[in-house]
Amino acid sequence: MKLAESLRFKYWLAGLLLFSFCFSALLSQERFRRNPPYPDPLNPMKFPPVESGLLTSGLRIVTMTRLNRPLFNLLIIVQAGENDSPRQLSGLATVTAQMLLRGTLSLNSSALEEQMETLGLSGSIEVRADYIIYSFSFLEENLESVLRLVGTYFYEPAFSTQELSAVKRDLYYKQVARRKDPEKSGYDFFLLKLFAGTGYNPAVIDEESIRNISQKDVVSFHQRFFRPNNSIVVLDGNINLNNASRKISQAFSRWTAHPVERPPVPVVDNLNYQAVSFLDLASPDVSVLIGNIVSPLGSEDYYDLLVLNQLIGGSPSSRLFLNLRESKGLAYYAFSHLSFFKNNGLFWIRVKTSPQLVDRVVMEVMSQLNFLLEGKIDPLELEKAKAYLAGNFPLENQLPQEMAKRISLQFVFKLPPNFWNKYYENLLAVSSEKVQLAARRYFTRQPLIVISGDFQASLDSLKKFERIEVYDQEGQLKATCEKGVVRNENR
Repeated sequence: MKLAESLRFKYWLAGLLLFSFCFSALLSQERFRRNPPYPDPLNPMKFPPVESGLLTSGLRIVTMTRLNRPLFNLLIIVQAGENDSPRQLSGLATVTAQMLLRGTLSLNSSALEEQMETLGLSGSIEVRADYIIYSFSFLEENLESVLRLVGTYFYEPAFSTQELSAVKRDLYYKQVARRKDPEKSGYDFFLLKLFAGTGYNPAVIDEESIRNISQKDVVSFHQRFFRPNNSIVVLDGNINLNNASRKISQAFSRWTAHPVERPPVPVVDNLNYQAVSFLDLASPDVSVLIGNIVSPLGSEDYYDLLVLNQLIGGSPSSRLFLNLRESKGLAYYAFSHLSFFKNNGLFWIRVKTSPQLVDRVVMEVMSQLNFLLEGKIDPLELEKAKAYLAGNFPLENQLPQEMAKRISLQFVFKLPPNFWNKYYENLLAVSSEKVQLAARRYFTRQPLIVISGDFQASLDSLKKFERIEVYDQEGQLKATCEKGVVRNENR
């Protein structure tokens, strides 16, 4: 009898130990999922040697020297963008930028494409509010031929009416498709509200204005802004500044300087927004955007904002994603971002959810922002955010063209020469107190809230909001909604 009891006790004890082992393993897996291991210390990332010089034409030359590297990257930055398009011709900067690769006086579009293929030349164009970037990649053996060809893009573009019609048509339908996407159209509307009354266009294009762009408009924009004294050439490869300056000076010798005048870019205030804006469009999902103006790139609190953004929503391991999606199932995704313009920065949050959950999503986002104002940041959470940023920085710059772009923007935004080389040093200096000070500097005001989706489908979840202004797809105010009661509807 005692033997049987002893055996039962042993089995019970073994089962208890097995259960404890399995349970602790499950807890460990959960902790690992929620708290990824802290990475090993990283060696400071050093950019290749960067040199800069100015040609007599005013063209700035920047070189990133990489020895024994056969592949070159060429970036040409024109310091003009959609903010320089006339208000009634938004999209003019984008159309003009694309037209430069649609033929020159000596090569039509087909011949130009053939020449690029022969040289193994690939390229892309990026148009922002304040600048345009042309990026090209090619082999070192084709350097001089590529420079001569690319030079013709800038000093002898053809601007044929046939190619202009094709570029306008492509851009028009891209904008029409963008208007139907609740997140993209909501973001455009969000930007317009933030910069309303400032005279600044943060690269939002009205598709209807594209129809009005003429050949004369394109030629005028090119003559006004596409000048060497308004441009930067970045050459990344096996070359130094002296050789690069000589070769580029020869290839771009016919590109003439001209005074470039434009109004100064305004510094926009961080404001209080009393009413929520609802952009009404047909969509089964809803996009919620929340944010406000912050300081520009290169400001003294840039790294504090960088860590703050990572804490809030910079990745799937950040607060918003874990809280709204993983814990409460309120959203498909939830992230935050930092965006930068010439004299302004923007912190913004984007959440994709369903019409029935809009109010809960907004409340949860605001509670997370309020925590940074009133709560205490866990030191472990802070270090995890800094470790993520430190580990991700080399990944963001692993492609040479991405590193070259980062260096080019250093000159566009007039950052200190060692700004990126001090990334780790400045990041490690961020403390909980600095993050909280940055939060109090920018989050004490009521942020702009833009909801984009089907208004009628979302109406039941809007009853807790004091005031909502409802806009149609064209951005025209059509109704107000107070505590779920719709008034002043214009149909």
